[in-house]
Amino acid sequence: MGNWIIAGAVLVIVILLARLLRVQAQIRDAQLRVTQLERECATQQEQKDHLRDVLLKTVSDVLLVLDDSQTILFANPAAEALIGPNLVGETLIGAMRQPELETLIQDAQKVLGEGVERRIEYERHIMHARAVVSQSFQNPLAVLVLRDVTEIQRLERSRRDMVANITHELSTPITAIGLLAETILSFEGGKPRKTQKMATDIRRETETLTHLVQEMRDLSLIESGQMPIRMTSISLRDSVNASIEPLLTLAEGKTQTVNVSVPDDIYVLGDDLQLRRALKNILHNALKFSPEGSAIQVTATLQGGEAIIAVQDKGPGIPAEDLSRVFERFFQVDRARRNGTGLGLAIVRHIVLAHGGRAWAESVEGEGATFYIALALTNDQEA
Repeated sequence: MGNWIIAGAVLVIVILLARLLRVQAQIRDAQLRVTQLERECATQQEQKDHLRDVLLKTVSDVLLVLDDSQTILFANPAAEALIGPNLVGETLIGAMRQPELETLIQDAQKVLGEGVERRIEYERHIMHARAVVSQSFQNPLAVLVLRDVTEIQRLERSRRDMVANITHELSTPITAIGLLAETILSFEGGKPRKTQKMATDIRRETETLTHLVQEMRDLSLIESGQMPIRMTSISLRDSVNASIEPLLTLAEGKTQTVNVSVPDDIYVLGDDLQLRRALKNILHNALKFSPEGSAIQVTATLQGGEAIIAVQDKGPGIPAEDLSRVFERFFQVDRARRNGTGLGLAIVRHIVLAHGGRAWAESVEGEGATFYIALALTNDQEA
């Protein structure tokens, strides 16, 4: 009996030892897998760090990462090239001495996760600054990106100066050609019909050139900020009606109607004269491209502190690939039909931008188009 007990005990011990050895083997295998995974993770992290460093070094924009006290935690080579070496650990104001950047970061802290942009000057450089404050960390981090747009600004200024000079120089000969055409048409006596037609064509084309030159000059002034924008509280309905009035003859000639649905209690902040011009340009296009007997719809709604003005026409519509370009200067959807200067909508866009607003278009080809303008409401209207 005792031998059986001893044999059983030995068997149990052997079984336990076997299980223990198996568990130890499994632990060793798990440790090997963990070690392998750690190595793979470390390798992947090294690759990510290397890729990050390469990307940050190749970015030509200045990139700074700051903590909540605006102390610089990271600066890429472009930042050190512009500002100076050893930026990490310095405060933003101490490194750049630019209060506008400090204000920009503070504004970004008020809208976590959203970018705030501003144009600033720094040591003869014109910089486009963008700041974003993260909202995914316990201690928010601010990312500041500075892009040097000095050369772009210089080229833009050169282009505007060239346009201004060209339009100034063209005014005199165009006026002279127009006067010559008028003189030919005013002659008494029997003028050949062909001569009279040619003089009439010259006068018509001269008027087109005069209009083009004037629009180029106005667009240049608006872009450069030289055309004053006098911001006042204006009645949107009154501005819409005033912009329609000069176009009634055109509408009557095509038996068209303009239906206005603009509440009389909407007041926007803007320059009444410039706003009328923008609306008139859009309405003129709507009447010009809509067929005879059609109706143009003008509506206005309130949305998020803005007044959204919509002008819907019954024209041929705009192809989807052209929608993003309709506000470009000299762009026309129908390239074969040159019946305008191609500057009307460009002027609209720049007038609206000068008001701090937005302009865009929506269309389904063959079903007309709708042009939108968004303008800020007055403080009283917002309340």
